[in-house]
Amino acid sequence: MFKLNIKIRKYDGGFTLMEILVVLGLVGMIGALSLFTDLNNYRGNAFREEVNILGTALQTARADALNNIDQNRHGVAIHPGGYDGYIIFEGDNYATRITSLDVNIKSSYGITPPALPTEIVFDQLSGDANYDGDIVLTDPERNMNATISINHEGKISW
Repeated sequence: MFKLNIKIRKYDGGFTLMEILVVLGLVGMIGALSLFTDLNNYRGNAFREEVNILGTALQTARADALNNIDQNRHGVAIHPGGYDGYIIFEGDNYATRITSLDVNIKSSYGITPPALPTEIVFDQLSGDANYDGDIVLTDPERNMNATISINHEGKISW
């Protein structure tokens, strides 16, 4: 006759409490690190986008002046009178502008606006600017700066 030799082993399926805690700790650390990285990356992207918005507003005002839209000078006011953003305007300066033609651009990121200039105006047909220098925008969250350069001929670069 055949003799069956069957051994029954006790199987403890599952994980110990210590294994579960180690895995949860590792997942938590990786999640926290990725959250910190994502927030920092988001802030950097938002700041760069804010610089691009101002650069585009300047280029729009210069293009309107070059094209002699409404036979007026065109400009951009940077955070005028407590307004948190930029205003593209028509006229010799912000104070004497034609207010009904203003284009308001709300700031989407909390930058520190430059002390000077507060406005840039471009001459009609030539596109020459009333300002020759740099506009320095500061990101207070990350303590970083971005520079937009304008020369007297109206060339804008950033």
